[in-house]
Order: sequence, then structure tokens, then C-alpha cells
Amino acid sequence: TVQMLRRTSVVKEVVRCASLREKAGSIPASVYEPVFHDPREFPEHEQLNIRLQGYDYVPLESFQGLVHRLCNRFGFNVVDSYAVAPQTEKVVSYKPNSTLVDQEIALFQYDRVVRISSVPAPRLQLLTNILRAHTPVGVKVTVKSHVKADEDYRYIPDLLLKQKQAELKMLDDPVIRKNLGWE
Repeated sequence: TVQMLRRTSVVKEVVRCASLREKAGSIPASVYEPVFHDPREFPEHEQLNIRLQGYDYVPLESFQGLVHRLCNRFGFNVVDSYAVAPQTEKVVSYKPNSTLVDQEIALFQYDRVVRISSVPAPRLQLLTNILRAHTPVGVKVTVKSHVKADEDYRYIPDLLLKQKQAELKMLDDPVIRKNLGWE
């Protein structure tokens, strides 16, 4: 019972303290430290693409996650983070002192992009230094301004759809329509 009394007295003390804090209200931070306004203005980059390229999928995917988290931690607005279809390159090795093909190897170059916006110039320098220090072996990092061509590069063209669109445009030709017997 002594422990019960101690617990109830502790609970009453905690409740009383909490109510005192509520009565006091919040104290502004400027009471303890003065507020300094920074008059400097830094240029901001509107949209930047951080492009990651490499032949090994796993480190590239892991590094993209690290870049995304770093951008969030720096307070940048991550607009988009996506993968681009891999590009295939064929490498041919020849037998020694001959023109006979020994091996044909298909290499896939994987591509990831993290698009960020509202990036102050001083913070961008810090981010690029951190990325340079932590880039895995075999990964190439490129930071550049976003352009319309980067958006077009992202999508895989549908060749069949383009072929059918060309056929439909041909049907608008009066000579072809006459040969088909439509006119």
C-alpha cells in the first residue's frame, strides 16, 4: 500500500506539473536566443536532373535510393524519380591473331534519374560533393538542368503505333483514296 500511495502522489505531481505548463503557455524561442535575419539571397536552380548510369543493376538501384533520401534530407523538392529502359551494347572479342569471333557479349547500361526542383546554389555544391564521395564503382553521375529532351528520352516509342499513324495519314491523300475506290 505504501507503493500505491507513492505512485498516486507521483501521478498527482505529474498532472499538477502538466497543468502548470499548460497555464504558462508556450515561450517564444527569441526569449532565449535572438533572431538573426539573413539578408543574403542565393540563386536557385528551377529543375535539375541527377542522372545515374551503370552496368550493374543492384548498386545503381541502391544508389538511387541514397540520392533520393539525400535530396529529401537537404530539403529539395523531389519532383520525380524514375528508371529509363536499359540500352544494349554488343561487345565482340576475337581469337588471338585472327578475325574469327571468340565471344559476343551483350552489355546492358541501366539508367536512373532523380529530378529535383527549388535548389539553392550553395546546397547544390554540398550535395554534389557528397554524391562524388559516395558514388559506387562503375556508376556515372551527371547533374544538369532539365530540358524537354530529357522527358522525351524517358519514354519508349511504340513503333507499331507510329506505323499505323503513318498509314492513316496516307489515307488522307486523294490519289490513294481514289485507287482504293473510296471516291
